[in-house]
Amino acid sequence: MKLQINSLLVGCLLSCTALSGQQSSLENPARNWITQNSRSIGLQDFSTLKLSYVRKGNSGETLRFQQMISNVPVFQSEIVMHFNKNGQISYTATESFKKNVQQINTDPAVSSIDALKKAHVASHSKGEITYEESKLFVYVTEQGETKLVYRVLTNSYENPGSWETIVDAKTGEIISVKDISFRHKEKETPEKNKKKTQVKKNVLVTGSAYIFNPDPLSKMQVAYGGQYVDGNDATNASLDAARTLVTIPELELTAGVYKLKGTYAEIKELEAPNKGLFTQTSNQFLFNRNQDGFEAANAYWHIDNNLRYINLTLGIPCIPSMNNGVLAFDPHGENGADNSHYDPNSQILVFGEGGVDDAEDADVVLHELGHGIHDWLTNGNLSQVNGLSEGCGDYWAQSYSRSLNQWQPTDAAYQWMFSWDGHNPFWAGRITDYTAIYPGGLSGSIHTDGQIWASALMRIYDAIGKQKTDRAFLEGLSLTTSNTNQQNAAIAVRQAAIDMLGTFGFTCNDITQITAEFTAAGYTLPAYSCQLSVDDLSKKEIIAIYPNPVSEILHISMKISKEEKVEIFNMEGRKVLETTIANGRNTVNVSQLAVGDYILRIKGLELSTKFIKK
Repeated sequence: MKLQINSLLVGCLLSCTALSGQQSSLENPARNWITQNSRSIGLQDFSTLKLSYVRKGNSGETLRFQQMISNVPVFQSEIVMHFNKNGQISYTATESFKKNVQQINTDPAVSSIDALKKAHVASHSKGEITYEESKLFVYVTEQGETKLVYRVLTNSYENPGSWETIVDAKTGEIISVKDISFRHKEKETPEKNKKKTQVKKNVLVTGSAYIFNPDPLSKMQVAYGGQYVDGNDATNASLDAARTLVTIPELELTAGVYKLKGTYAEIKELEAPNKGLFTQTSNQFLFNRNQDGFEAANAYWHIDNNLRYINLTLGIPCIPSMNNGVLAFDPHGENGADNSHYDPNSQILVFGEGGVDDAEDADVVLHELGHGIHDWLTNGNLSQVNGLSEGCGDYWAQSYSRSLNQWQPTDAAYQWMFSWDGHNPFWAGRITDYTAIYPGGLSGSIHTDGQIWASALMRIYDAIGKQKTDRAFLEGLSLTTSNTNQQNAAIAVRQAAIDMLGTFGFTCNDITQITAEFTAAGYTLPAYSCQLSVDDLSKKEIIAIYPNPVSEILHISMKISKEEKVEIFNMEGRKVLETTIANGRNTVNVSQLAVGDYILRIKGLELSTKFIKK
């Protein structure tokens, strides 16, 4: 076995897990609650809790406390606490906390380097090593034994997947080896392979591309068949006409060469086969589907567009913690297999090209991105209990596709997931009008069971609209743990919506609709009586701005009782202007801004709107 270490390796951490220092003014009240509830939580006197992560979001502030034994973290064991905007505890999660962990000696007898070597052999690493990491944990086995282990994560170019090897840190014994990547369907056997290429970097400019939005069948409102088939990647007049010409907000330009890279996403060669990076001397990425560059441009635009929506339109910070916050993706990986995956090790997306090339279907691209979003919002504590993350990915993809209003509710395809990649001779795809009821309808297959969760969320989407459902979904997801099931996720999503009452358009009627649809899906939610306070009602003020587009002076129309800070961000998320407004002084001079789209945010009131500078 010949292994090469990639010089661009994102991170090789051969050390004990170190938790970055986090601070919150709410830590003391959180610890008081934990102390008061220590008996029911199952706290042991030999373990401690370390504040490992703090997230401030639209619905409040979330604190995560990692269980530690002698300064070594207990694997996937934490307590999550959420405070609403009034500083009150509105949600707690303790289901992942390991009550049964035993006190053990935490001095390893095996080095992390030796554990890494053993893991490469056990996981069949092949070719260039693209990621590796070895961290020390206290680990509770499936048999209930407490062991000191290294959790070793490895990726290699010619062996697709995200490999986790658990190595006993006392004996060197391999406890388990598994691929922990998240795929949009059951894993299949890979096919082809090749070698690898190199990279560059510098200025960001705009460009254009042809894409499928979200796929050719939905765009043209036709069924799979006739000219609308994969045909081994062949194109034709009908499939060419199904493309959409879009503007790419950001491309990297270096010495006259354009690359699919920007603030939010970047193409990389991550797995075989080697199809290259599709750099070119033009900013026009105008491919047809017979050209491999089409999948690259299609995936790049959808990933970039979606992350801009989350971070800029919704104002919810959500980016990878690795690669400087830029999501790396490979439009041609998986050794050519008909599958795709999100890799939690290195936080990347890889798309296969068996059957219909996966990166041609926005449903596949956004489903896999949905796993990443789930991972980042929970600080790496994504749950697959009851297929939760599969359902999250399905919802996230369908939320976008349905927003394009291409199918009618009476059309079968209105509820289809993977409309181009699936529902054809290659595989059956999935749906979001799945009728099984939780928990009796669980089958044990994560991809099948995730449809219960996705279907419930899409019914809420149809009832209260896309942005409110998306916002409650993302904020609620950030409250979950690595052991959260569908029912507890439903409680978390509704609680996030409750915590946003009076802001972002949330009303008591929305809470009623959310409760009704989750209850219909079989989830049992705590009783809740919704009443908007006077303060909540005052937050329902909507910003009106004019003129829009604007060249010089932007007028802001809204009722304010005191001076408020105004921030303006460009579409890269960078703050470009800050000023204040007050009664009788409600204009902003934007004459110095470059032509383009901007987000105006009233800081402290959680209100934002978009405008165009001409």
